[in-house]
Amino acid sequence: MLFKNKRRVVIVLVSIFLLLLYFSRNLFIAIPFLIAVVALLLFGYIDRSFKLNFPDGFYVFIFIIFILGTIIGGSTPFALYYRIILFDKILHFISPIMGSAIVFYILDRLGISLKWKLLMTVGLVFGILGLFEIGEYLSDVFFGTLHQGVYLMDFAELVKYEVISEPIDDTMWDLILGLFGSSVFAGYKYFESKFRK
Repeated sequence: MLFKNKRRVVIVLVSIFLLLLYFSRNLFIAIPFLIAVVALLLFGYIDRSFKLNFPDGFYVFIFIIFILGTIIGGSTPFALYYRIILFDKILHFISPIMGSAIVFYILDRLGISLKWKLLMTVGLVFGILGLFEIGEYLSDVFFGTLHQGVYLMDFAELVKYEVISEPIDDTMWDLILGLFGSSVFAGYKYFESKFRK
């Protein structure tokens, strides 16, 4: 596990942070970076507490998704959410695939049939996606953020946003892509079990 050798993990995280700080020249990336580290530590705590023995790849994925979603996606100078229209959609398709792998890994320890594991995996991941979308909505309402909707930013003036997709359309497409991503994982596991026999 990555947490067995804490010194190396700390060195790698600090190195990534310093590289991101150097390339962005923006001290405010420290907050989303710390959120990513806390999420990684929480994931490790859950892993150890419940003796789940997650593969190392799960830790790497959690960290990469948080870095892509918070620092590379939302912070200047990267701000890929405001430069690449499909960046958010790609994350909403890929993240549920890996989320499904984590949920399936946990459910696989239970003595239930494959069809129920797959159905529960897709349902749980879709529920988690719904909670994230509710979080985006509440953030927009209470803090005036622009998490819902697809916008292109005018980097010359740094204030104007061109609306590409309205918030309700963005939320629906995020949920559809998330459902599609988790269904792709379920289909993969189903056909893998059929061909393995």
